[in-house]
Amino acid sequence: MTTPANYRKGSTWLQTSPVDFNHDLTSADRIDELISEVPELKIPFPGVWEISYHARSYTGGTATSDQLVRTALFKNRSVLIPGIEALTGGRAVMQTTAGQTILEKFDANDVITLYAFRFGQNPAAVISNGDGRTGVMAH
Repeated sequence: MTTPANYRKGSTWLQTSPVDFNHDLTSADRIDELISEVPELKIPFPGVWEISYHARSYTGGTATSDQLVRTALFKNRSVLIPGIEALTGGRAVMQTTAGQTILEKFDANDVITLYAFRFGQNPAAVISNGDGRTGVMAH
């Protein structure tokens, strides 16, 4: 039986499974929302991990009004992981997939979660389906 205690350190990949969802961002401007449809990743052993994500966002900007979506990963649902933020959107209705990859130190059982917020009051969402996926990975 393979357990976190006997994994070959540095050779374990964690990845969320593909899911279909449409998460409308409804919080006030610049207030982070947990994208609960994306499963959290639990780090099985301590060390420096390469973490990566991609998030498909929808922004409903107009010719006179920007709409932006910022996505980011958090550690233990409370600490923004610096340098992992990505921003999409503008003065048009658009869907884009953006993300980041960085190295970060984790303790055993730390949890990684995806959050997003919107700049502006036009419609905005984080989406995942067969036309474009949202997911989180760690190695």
